[in-house]
Amino acid sequence: MNQLRDLAVAIDIGTLRTRAILGRLNSDQKLDVLAFGDVPSQGIRNGVVVNIDEAADSIRRAVDVLERTTNLRVKKLYAGISGQKIGNRSYSCYRMTERNEVTQELVRELAEEARKHAVHPGEKVYHLIASEYVVDGERGINKPAGMAGRKLEATFQVILAAESYEKNLAKAIEKAGFQLEKSFVNPYVQGTACLSPDEKEAGVVLLDMGAGSTGLSLYYENKLRMAVELPFGGNVISNDIREGCNIIPRHAETLKISCGFAMMDLAPENKVAQIPEVEGWPGKEISFKSLSGIIQARVEEIIEWVNFELDRSGYKGKLGAGIVLTGNGSNLNGVDHFISYLTGLDVRFGKPLVAMREQLFNDQLVNPGTANLMGILLQGLRHSKQGKAPVIMVESNLVEEPPKLEPPRKKSKSLLDFVGKVRGEFDSLFSESEEKN
Repeated sequence: MNQLRDLAVAIDIGTLRTRAILGRLNSDQKLDVLAFGDVPSQGIRNGVVVNIDEAADSIRRAVDVLERTTNLRVKKLYAGISGQKIGNRSYSCYRMTERNEVTQELVRELAEEARKHAVHPGEKVYHLIASEYVVDGERGINKPAGMAGRKLEATFQVILAAESYEKNLAKAIEKAGFQLEKSFVNPYVQGTACLSPDEKEAGVVLLDMGAGSTGLSLYYENKLRMAVELPFGGNVISNDIREGCNIIPRHAETLKISCGFAMMDLAPENKVAQIPEVEGWPGKEISFKSLSGIIQARVEEIIEWVNFELDRSGYKGKLGAGIVLTGNGSNLNGVDHFISYLTGLDVRFGKPLVAMREQLFNDQLVNPGTANLMGILLQGLRHSKQGKAPVIMVESNLVEEPPKLEPPRKKSKSLLDFVGKVRGEFDSLFSESEEKN
């Protein structure tokens, strides 16, 4: 049972793929991954649950892989939330101290005020990050409790999203036969697994290019300063290819990955992609240049939104570590060079940096596409440790056989005769006593 308490289960429900993972941190703080499941997604559009029954089926199939691999029964899940209504809002407030000392209770009151007043109807606060505390005008304080002062000011980054995102996610998970233990906003957790402390200190953007949306997380001085999702992802590029070439969706996706380039200038001059005939549709040809022209136009549009958000944040000139690319949408040929050209920032591909005990799942996990999943798992493990008691998310699937009870032994005839004889002697003894009296 003690070992089961250390385990956490996370699920990343994306537009194209639903991935589940079961793991724990060992005594050396290395991640021990015991099982990994990856299935096609259904009922998800732009990272949001739009069909509960279909989404539940994807969740059930992904978790089934974990249960079969480990012979454990999963009860609860940590999950990530995605969608274009994810954003952050800055909120500032203050309190006067009593007895000229900042107490932990006073710090909590400011946080509760931010949670209560920073949201609009239909929104929910998922994460609250203290950007700065100010005590009597002294700035740059991270832990004000215990300090002397008359006035405490605080500025928070409030990470919020539509309340319906979590409700529909919880319904799909319950429909699949599990419970949602806690949800995390994806742009909040993505940097947990793929960014180093030095990068967060110097200033860095994690750009997660998913199929249905693009997540943007900005860190500076080791604090999350911005977390938003843009309503564009790899699927809009595939749709443009499908419509521009008049082909079926699966061929558009294959063309994008195998023959497409993010910049026309990088595409070979005289190469042509063959599109096979299917169900009466005639076979076609398209040049790599023309295909890359379609892709480039859409990538430019996505990065225009990225630049807008970076300019709005006020931190674009402070990003010493540049941009880290994650997500399956970052698989485009030359996308790192094109984004660097459009933003003027250094760009590298991200992959999980957390130390892993075993290398069993290297091919599946050590790549840019698992930033969400690994971040959710690590945040879930931290959440479990913070509680008064660990969260038990799995139980043994082994059924113990009940102990066999032996049938009552029949008394032999000789034993019955002996008992009857003794009983007769006692009866006659009592009869004689009564006659004498």
